[in-house]
Parts: sequence; C-alpha cells; structure tokens
Amino acid sequence: MNETNELVCGSQVQVDKSGAGQCWVDVAAADLPPSISQTIEGEMIDGGHDECDDFVASNGLHYRW
Repeated sequence: MNETNELVCGSQVQVDKSGAGQCWVDVAAADLPPSISQTIEGEMIDGGHDECDDFVASNGLHYRW
C-alpha cells in the first residue's frame, strides 16, 4: 500500500519517533489523527509556532512542519 504523506496547509508534517528530537519522519496521512491535524493547522494559521519548532500535541507526540 502506498501511503500518502500528510500535508497541512501545504506543509509536510513530521513526527519524532524517538521522543527526544532525534528521529523525525514524515507523517503518513493515515497516521495523523484528524484532531491533531486540525490542531496543527490552527497553529500554522495563528502563527503560534515557527516552522520546525517542536510542537507537543495532545497525544503526547512531538510534531514539526
């Protein structure tokens, strides 16, 4: 199965698999819960985080874009 990478507001979203900022991988669309995608989209639109800043979502995972 060919998984599509998740784009939010035109930006690639990555998740840190290590939990320590050392293993960033692109997020597959199937692996990003809609609520997290919406939260990240809100952060992008509001400008609350700069690109590539470490953002900890409500699921405890670290994301960047």
